[in-house]
Amino acid sequence: MKKYRLGQSRDAQDMDHREAYSRERSGESKRRQRQAERLSTGIESHDSETLLNLPDAEPWLHLPEATLTQRHSQWVDLELADRSSLRATLGGKLKGVRLVCGDRVRYSPMPIEATDAKRPQAQVVAVTPRRTLLKRGGIDDREPWQLICANADELWICAAVVDPPLRPGLLERAQVLALDAGLTFRIIITKRDRAARSDALPELDPLRDLGLPIHETSALKGEGVEELRDLIADKVVVLLGHSGVGKSTLVNVLAPELALKTGGLTKFGTGKQTTTSARWLPLPGGGTLVDTPGIRNLSVRGFDRALLGRVFPEFSAEVLEHPLAFDPGDDDVLEALGLDYPERLQSLQRLWQEMDDRNPNQNVWR
Repeated sequence: MKKYRLGQSRDAQDMDHREAYSRERSGESKRRQRQAERLSTGIESHDSETLLNLPDAEPWLHLPEATLTQRHSQWVDLELADRSSLRATLGGKLKGVRLVCGDRVRYSPMPIEATDAKRPQAQVVAVTPRRTLLKRGGIDDREPWQLICANADELWICAAVVDPPLRPGLLERAQVLALDAGLTFRIIITKRDRAARSDALPELDPLRDLGLPIHETSALKGEGVEELRDLIADKVVVLLGHSGVGKSTLVNVLAPELALKTGGLTKFGTGKQTTTSARWLPLPGGGTLVDTPGIRNLSVRGFDRALLGRVFPEFSAEVLEHPLAFDPGDDDVLEALGLDYPERLQSLQRLWQEMDDRNPNQNVWR
């Protein structure tokens, strides 16, 4: 007599035949085929907006409120109203919710042994609606969004003059993220001392002409730092940029008592990553900085193309509707458009095309 493992059906081998599927009803057969397709591709269909929904917090508004500063695998760290820290677990309904640094939560105290200070001392039971949510495009349809920070006020994109080199395309992408989240957008140029004063950084001219706030700083010489300190005040500011541009160095100048670890460059000329997760850094003088891990690229996949009209206001509605119809290598086209900075057409085309890109392994049954 054939033996079966615990949980294995005696009919398992009988079902593993093509004839078994022909006996099923038509609807059941299609359902099974769709399930097999998902298993083979490893891609599940997801509604990108549904993934951002939060459970109703109304029943828990009588509980104390705190700010989530970091999420670990089994618990979270909270900042209370007096800026003290508290470690907490997550309630059952929040185990699958995508919490992020900056989320405002409601928590319930839970009794613990007084001798074990490392154990969670509370339980998070609800997340209040987010005032703002900074996110970037995900890698595929299983993760359509990568959340960066919630309830922030400003986004500061940090770009170095050299090491790594200044890339205007990154600044345009960051502006899309800021516009989508409703955040004030500022460009922070670091390592200004590495370039001569006569070097006016012409790569930034298109952004200057649009009136975007650009702040040139040198952490080594302390230039431009006081202005940034005044801008933070009582705001929550997110720092974003490539590895090695000097985000942690800038934080150390603004708040020396934090003494963050900094890194240099690899032998390939790329920055060494010293920040592995978003860090909530309250400043003694008021305000909070959120130092984020260095990024390789900023994906705008999934964002609304209507945002491009605000990032590239120099283009007409005709160009914004279908920019790929205009050849950036044709001098006659560029002359007809009357562009002061022709390279912006290529930037517009890249972002416009990426916003509609779909994962090539996306589930065919979506």
